[in-house]
Amino acid sequence: MNMYQLRREQVITKMKENELAGMILFPSPNMYYMTGFHTFPGERLLLAIFPIESDPFFIAPKLYESQIRQESWIQDIVCWTDEEDAYEILKTVFAELGINEGRFAIDDTMWADQFLGIMSIFPNLEFQSVGNLLNDLRLIKTADEIEMINKSSQIVDEVVEAVKELIKPGMTEIEVAALMEFEMRKRGSEGPSFETIVGSGPNSAIPHYNAGERKIQKGDFIVLDFGATYKGYCSDTTRTLCVGEPTPKMIEVYNIVKEAQEIGVRTAKPGIKASEVDGAVRQYIVDKGYGEYFTHRTGHGLGLQVHEEPYISGISDTILKPGMVFSVEPGIYIEGEFGVRIEDIVLVTETGCERFNNSSRKLNIIVGGD
Repeated sequence: MNMYQLRREQVITKMKENELAGMILFPSPNMYYMTGFHTFPGERLLLAIFPIESDPFFIAPKLYESQIRQESWIQDIVCWTDEEDAYEILKTVFAELGINEGRFAIDDTMWADQFLGIMSIFPNLEFQSVGNLLNDLRLIKTADEIEMINKSSQIVDEVVEAVKELIKPGMTEIEVAALMEFEMRKRGSEGPSFETIVGSGPNSAIPHYNAGERKIQKGDFIVLDFGATYKGYCSDTTRTLCVGEPTPKMIEVYNIVKEAQEIGVRTAKPGIKASEVDGAVRQYIVDKGYGEYFTHRTGHGLGLQVHEEPYISGISDTILKPGMVFSVEPGIYIEGEFGVRIEDIVLVTETGCERFNNSSRKLNIIVGGD
């Protein structure tokens, strides 16, 4: 039994527990996790269907057939062409399988028009979010998944070290983002795991800023927040660099964030709630007088998605277990001045946690900033 077949058996067990007749997946991390086939969502109906009483199969446009056969362990593919009605074909297949009632778990990310199309041809079926059916499985990473995330994290570590030597005053944020993405590709990444953030000067105080036309100046903090994908698995790291000499206030804030991040990593271990990690990090920043400037949760899980369970927030009751992977990324953002964030991905082990990221966390001065 291969990895995907094992996952199918685990899902069947969960479907029985939840009295489900099957599961329908849309092009998404869930589809990749369960089938090995990866593609982007499109307007053509492409589904992986897992009936509880029969073998899984694809409903797919003919143009995807060869790719599915190469990538997926599922070889039962019902193809349709652009001259056919995909929904009528799906309806016929379900009729042949004797499926005319029951509840199906349906992919959380499915486009509304396709979901509505499915609902219209199956008025007697009920639907619910696939949600926890797969979340619980994806929450604990296997050794192979850990290896992929580790490799993805090594790529971004190398990129941080490379771009520190390339960034110069006068470059735009967009130029720096392009350099970072080029360096990721050179090292084997399939592409960014999310839109690369390069926030310089006052833009560094915008936590989810992207990258713009502002030119980097002497005296700037630059927040670099980015990730790579490697064989579908994501990394995510943040480093804050300085162009030239920082002010005393910049040094103070940087050191507070650095220590808060260390506290988060030291606190994370099996058996405690995710909220305890957030609480330890947040309390340190509050005690230092900057609590109002830490405006987001301490971290998030990642794997096939850059944001997934577990979420390291003050309201999370998730109990940390070995095999969970998540970020520890406190920040302080002073609007109109500057921001600092430091982020590493960690793996919960039997005794604590270990970092995937090893690039320097000390305050780095950009060469050429003087």
